[in-house]
Amino acid sequence: MLAGHERHGVPTSVFNAYLFSGLMAAAASLAAAFFVWRHAPRGASAGIDGEAVAEPMLIGWGTLWLLATAALQIDTFVTAPWRLAAWIVVISAIAASYVLLCWRLAWRTVSLPAVGHAPLLALATATTAAWFDSPLNHGGWWAWPFALAVHLLVLKHAAPHWPTPLRTLAHTLGVFVLAGLGALQGRAITADWGDAGSAWAWLGWLAVPALLLMLLPRTGTAKRWPVSAAPDAYQTVAGAVLAAAALLWSVLANVASDGSARPLPHLPLLNPLDLGIALALVATTWWLRSPGATALSIAPAGRVALIGAAGFIWLNAMLVRAFHHYAGVPYRFDAWAESLAVQTGITLLWTITALVLMWLAARRAALVPALAGASRAAWMVGAGLLAAVVLKLLIIDLSGTGTVTRIVSFIGVGVLMLVIGYVAPPPGKEERHAAV
Repeated sequence: MLAGHERHGVPTSVFNAYLFSGLMAAAASLAAAFFVWRHAPRGASAGIDGEAVAEPMLIGWGTLWLLATAALQIDTFVTAPWRLAAWIVVISAIAASYVLLCWRLAWRTVSLPAVGHAPLLALATATTAAWFDSPLNHGGWWAWPFALAVHLLVLKHAAPHWPTPLRTLAHTLGVFVLAGLGALQGRAITADWGDAGSAWAWLGWLAVPALLLMLLPRTGTAKRWPVSAAPDAYQTVAGAVLAAAALLWSVLANVASDGSARPLPHLPLLNPLDLGIALALVATTWWLRSPGATALSIAPAGRVALIGAAGFIWLNAMLVRAFHHYAGVPYRFDAWAESLAVQTGITLLWTITALVLMWLAARRAALVPALAGASRAAWMVGAGLLAAVVLKLLIIDLSGTGTVTRIVSFIGVGVLMLVIGYVAPPPGKEERHAAV
């Protein structure tokens, strides 16, 4: 074949000698593997004996012929933007052929090359994100539905025969591919909803992954195939990755976007960025309370800390965005650091957050004495935040002594500290006094 290609050059028509020769060579290899599987002797002690070792080698050789033939055809007859869709269809067609042979002939070994189908789809998803604005462009609108249908065929008829790690990998990667395609298409849809630089595209990224993260932990979902075939893959592994991605998305979105909803006016909490972040935190909280998260042995305090940290970053970002849209402060770190109004707002926000956290901890300990230990830990977090406020006042806010904003900052923090001392004593304090 290589010598023929060197002598005769590239083919000139779709149906050519290279295509038929490659298909015949692949068919001969698979037929030889089938006959070996059917007739080769198998020793009772060793499990495999004699020429039976040729079976997987022949299957791999046939697969190599198919891929090489497809590469020649695609490189010759498919233009560059359409090649990704062509490859998606080719690898899906090969996987479907192997699964059908496995199902029709009860020949389990032939389904092993289909293990690579899900990883290759994940690679194709990453390539789509790098090359195209939408996964539906350049043939993706028909290539991806076909690939996802083949993926379900693989999960139904081939994956049950694989070792558990391979089966888990196939199910998990399927979720990632679906979430990735949904995020890319969501971005493509919402990118045109507002002006350039608006936060609508950030909202589009999140919609499908967050919906998956909310659906996977549901009891009804766990009873339906394919989730029922590998519940840990969907509700634990995939759920953990999607939750981590949602939290990472919320942090990046808070830092990178000013929350603009142009041409609509900016409204705190009612803009595409804040709505998306709220959806991400709700979906992540939903998963953290599910049995899938429990299987990872994530401590309750760790779950609260994750959501609390993401929520605290969100509160600070909302405050900075409000100063950007209503006070004209540029949405840059250096502008935030130099703005007296922003620094005063952050100081008061941290103090109020500490007040609320310490008050809730004290109230919880009073109502549920059994949770006094956890409540005291939460109270200490608030106290630490309050210490950070004092440190910030000494290091940063004192540089603006004499300005109205600094006076407001000092007075406001002082009043709130007095309120904290009155309404939020440390949990367990009364019990210790009573004991003394």
